[in-house]
Formats: sequence, structure tokens, C-alpha cells
Amino acid sequence: MRHGKFSIILISVILFMVPGVCTGSAAIEALQGTEQTVNSAFGSQINPVISGDYIVWQDERNGNWDVYLYDMSVGRTETPLFEDSKDEIEPAISGSRVVVANNMRGNYDIYLYDIATKKGTQISSDRKDQREPAISGDIIVWTDYRNQDTDIYMYDMTNKKETRITTDKADQTQPAVWGNIIVWKDMRNGNEDIYMYDINTGRESPVVTDPAGQTNPAIEGDYIVWEDRRAGNLDIYMYEISSGKIIPVCVDPTPQKTPVISDGRIVWADGRIKGTNIFIYDIATGQEKTVSTASEYESNPAIDGNRIVWQDKRKGAMDIFMFTEETSKTGASAGEEMEAEAGDGAKESPLGIYPLSAAIITAYFIIASRKDRRKKI
Repeated sequence: MRHGKFSIILISVILFMVPGVCTGSAAIEALQGTEQTVNSAFGSQINPVISGDYIVWQDERNGNWDVYLYDMSVGRTETPLFEDSKDEIEPAISGSRVVVANNMRGNYDIYLYDIATKKGTQISSDRKDQREPAISGDIIVWTDYRNQDTDIYMYDMTNKKETRITTDKADQTQPAVWGNIIVWKDMRNGNEDIYMYDINTGRESPVVTDPAGQTNPAIEGDYIVWEDRRAGNLDIYMYEISSGKIIPVCVDPTPQKTPVISDGRIVWADGRIKGTNIFIYDIATGQEKTVSTASEYESNPAIDGNRIVWQDKRKGAMDIFMFTEETSKTGASAGEEMEAEAGDGAKESPLGIYPLSAAIITAYFIIASRKDRRKKI
């Protein structure tokens, strides 16, 4: 009987550990690489994004918000993309194309700047505000205020066509796009949920409709990630589009927020150590590591390949920092090689949980069954 009680307690503890994929507040392995400051000006620099050799951010060095570029291929040079007396905010980048919300006409419109051609183009022109732009290839999306509530709109650069994506009377905000899939935060159910839209099929569908709030979605390839409040504070969750599975990435009593994803790796701002620090999680390998713990004011990360950028207040005002990982094998490619070496055992278990947790449970059941057999003898 005592063994039976022990079994129930141990199983409960192990199952409790499964959703909490976070390592905890104990020492966590650090990602190997180098960290550096990107910008050199006074004032605040926030909302960094990165694509290849380009880092772009929102900058107030001139007394208003401008968008600046740092091109790593030409040395330490910071260049304003839109330099005028008005504000440019909320930059997003894909390749050499940058989109911003620009209020040079007295309201916010979406503007495109091509770094390669050094040409700026106005994308939206309605008198109401257009904010929160995102871009992937030839597709630009944003939050639009022209219909009293907020909706998601899209612009296709190949045919220069603007399309309204959402028509529900509730608010839809925080859009993100990758390939032919658009995701956003949606209030139609009375709370914050995540929805998606397939540009190719014209089909809209919910990603997660949990009664708690889900916010700040990001997407790449087969994965959508977001902030999730179902455990009472902000955690990181993931949706696998091909399987329809919702998977907890990091569930912890401290907050995890503003996730981004690139090459199968998720980066976010994490509250487990002190203040907020930058963490990374590799989907393929199941490994979580710290990117930077040098400051307690690190937030709003972005990632592309082996480079991670974020805003950091360690010097008194917000600056842009970058971490460059040493290894050349990162993300999905490293995970695929590891999986090939390990065989089927490295894949997701039939229990639908991560391999380490599955192994713990399997080992326990083997031990328990052996004890039961000995007891019967």
C-alpha cells in the first residue's frame, strides 16, 4: 500500500514537470558567443529587428522617433532611413525591405524602404492610423483603424493590391506573417486569442482559444509562438501547424514574454534570473540556453541565423545589443543532424511530450513493474 501511494505521488510529480519545459531558476547552460553594443548615440533605441547583415531599430536621438539602420557588411555606420520631423515607429524587416508606421502626413501610414535601392514607398494612405506593420517577402500586413474597430490588412507587392483580411467587429491586432500564413491577436471571443489566415486558400481559422489571454504571436515555417496566460502569468507556447498540436515551450511562475522565432529556434525575454534576460530554445533538440544575463533590463529580442538582438537599459537609456553565436550549426539544421544520429529515439514520444520527460516516465514504469514482479514472487 505504501508503494502504491509512492507511485501515485511520483507519477504526479513527473507529470507536473512535463508541461513546465523551462529549466527553472537553477544554473542554465549559456549559449557560446560574443556580445556587443550596436548603437552609439544618446537617447533611447528600441524595437530592434534583424535580417542578414541589417539591424534596424526605432531611435529618439534627434528628439523624435526615427528608424535607423546598422549594416554589418560596411562597418560601424548608423544610418537614418526616414529622417524628418515626424515619427517613424515599429520597424519590421525581410531581406533588404523595411516597413514602418510613419506619421509624416499627420496620421500613421505604412511605408516601405528598400535598403538595396534606397527607395521609400508609401503603402497605405487612409486617413485613419495604420500601425504594427510586419513583412515576409512580398507580403506586408498591418493593424488598420479605418473601420472603427481594428482589422488586419495586407498588401501584396507583386500585384500592388491591398486586401482586408479580417472583418469581425471585434479588434484584431499584433499581426505577423511568414510565407502565405498571417497570424494575429483576436478579441472576437471576449478575450485575447490567436487566429491565422492562409493567403493561398483564403481560409481563416483559430490557433488557440483558451479562456486565458494569448498575445504577441510570431510565426516561421510550421510553428507559431506566443505569450500565454493560462497558468496565471506570461509563458511561451507553440503551435505546430502541420499536426495542430499546442505545445508548452516554457511554463514558469516568472514571466516569459515577446517570443520570436527563426530557423526553428525561439528567443524571448525571461524573468527567471534577475529582471528580464534573453533566453533561447531549440525546437529540434529541446535545449534551452541563456543568451545574455549581463543586465536585468533586456527585452524585445529578435533573431536571424546566429545573431540575436535586443534592447537593453544597462547604461541608463535603452540601447541595442547583439549576440553572435560561435557555432555554425544552429537551429533546425543542428537538430536534424542530432535526430539522424540518434534515430527514432530522439523523436517525440507517443505520449506527446518531450523526450526527456518521456524517458523519466518510462524509466519509472520499468522500475515499478519490476518491483511489482518481485513482490508477487
